[in-house]
Amino acid sequence: MTVIALVGKGGVGKSTIASQLVRRLSEIDTVLAVDADPNSNLCDKLGIDVKGSIGELRDEIIADPAKVPEGLSKQQYVNERVQRAISETDRVDLLVMGRPEGEGCYCFINSALKDSFVKLIPNYRFTVVDNEAGMEHMSRKTLPRADVFLFVSDPTVTGIRTVGRLSQLAEDVGIETGKKILILNNVASDLSDKLDKVAKEAGFSEIMTFPYEPYISESAMNTEELDVPKNTEFGKSITKLLEFII
Repeated sequence: MTVIALVGKGGVGKSTIASQLVRRLSEIDTVLAVDADPNSNLCDKLGIDVKGSIGELRDEIIADPAKVPEGLSKQQYVNERVQRAISETDRVDLLVMGRPEGEGCYCFINSALKDSFVKLIPNYRFTVVDNEAGMEHMSRKTLPRADVFLFVSDPTVTGIRTVGRLSQLAEDVGIETGKKILILNNVASDLSDKLDKVAKEAGFSEIMTFPYEPYISESAMNTEELDVPKNTEFGKSITKLLEFII
């Protein structure tokens, strides 16, 4: 059982990498894909229709706590609704977290969701979590841990320092983390010594580079769904990453 979490600011290709990891891992076993970024389009890149979101469930219960049916505890109701929100395919199950919290106290529902995930994740050999930059669901312990944490950045000093701060945030809030890897995406040439130095100063000892991939840009002009061939340079980078983390 391996939980892989990705984090990075918008526009760096985090969801692209997440979707291709899900596709490759699904060749091995059934994968739970968790779209935890309200601005993400992981479902589109995977070609999966969304049934509902955890955000909708959370808002419903906050608005009307009495809607839990008689004979069910609130925890049982949350567990049941989480299961119903999962969009299932042959090898990928997708769960969308949805919009962030609004006004009101979410202490109970977040605790109930954490309990649901503690029960849900062990049913899968692989779980891939596409997080927003602020890692709301992990910092609130809704999603309890990550065996592999992938910090995705563009190949710039600003980008590397940004994910360095996100890495520190993960430590500060006590997220359980195994391997921590910096991925520099859309690299057009060899990295400069300065970027390597900045990455190490930001606390990253494991660094991988993903090249600019024309196939991704060309595919986006025709469809939102994305399946990058394994024989492309980007596809080879995904293969190398998988060899390292599983």
